[in-house]
Amino acid sequence: MKLGVNTVLFGGYDLKTAVEYIKYSGYKGLELASIVGMAEHLSDTATDAELKDIYRLIEEAGLDLYCVEAATDILVPENRERTKRVFERAAKLGIPMVTVGSSGESDNEEKTVASIKAVEELAQAAGDCGIRFALKLHYGHSIYNTKTALRLMEEVKHPALGLNFDATHVGRVGDDPVACIEALKEHIIHVHIRDTFIEQLKIAAPEFQIAGRGTTPLKQVVNKMVEIGYEGATVLEIIGAKNLELPKVVAIAAESHGYLSRLFQEANEKRGNLVC
Repeated sequence: MKLGVNTVLFGGYDLKTAVEYIKYSGYKGLELASIVGMAEHLSDTATDAELKDIYRLIEEAGLDLYCVEAATDILVPENRERTKRVFERAAKLGIPMVTVGSSGESDNEEKTVASIKAVEELAQAAGDCGIRFALKLHYGHSIYNTKTALRLMEEVKHPALGLNFDATHVGRVGDDPVACIEALKEHIIHVHIRDTFIEQLKIAAPEFQIAGRGTTPLKQVVNKMVEIGYEGATVLEIIGAKNLELPKVVAIAAESHGYLSRLFQEANEKRGNLVC
């Protein structure tokens, strides 16, 4: 089990603080946030010296680097160029993938075609850097559900491209998250996880994104992930916590770790798998 935290949860704090408390909360690794306006724990302009400092900080903590999230509107050319610079820095850090959404607009064919073209360009760029591009299914974007994800993977057959699955996004648009995992299992290379009130379109406040506090079927999702043999990272992604005091942020991370660890333990025991 590779259970980590996206540092966007610690968007109000520096990376050193995030690393310290992610480790203390029991996680094995992290996902660096490179999201303008939310959290830039990895900048697209980071120098080699700055990258060495980041690597040393995380290595000394004994944590793994699973991914970078570089959420942006990839239909804007300047943003695609920024994303490519993030790819380059992720590769230098030895991070295997970067995740970004498709942008665009759901059920708008013109925007969907443009999104697919942009994803193809970025997949090529990621491959050129020796990393992978985990396209995140995202509510409101062109690629947002099972059907559109399958279309993308059919039209963009690039070995660097895979999918980032988040049950809260596919569930809010009416897809069954468990059935979605089954349909996309050959393409899922990364997982974001959190809770929310899945029957509502708006993501809940941070305290209800804590695993176990909302209505997302996390137990069934974890069971399915174990069933299909998913071996990638599962990363807690909590948004909206930037202005919270540090003790509250740490509590979110710690409570979610306890809940999710138990779900994975039970799912593995049920299938007779060894649990580390």
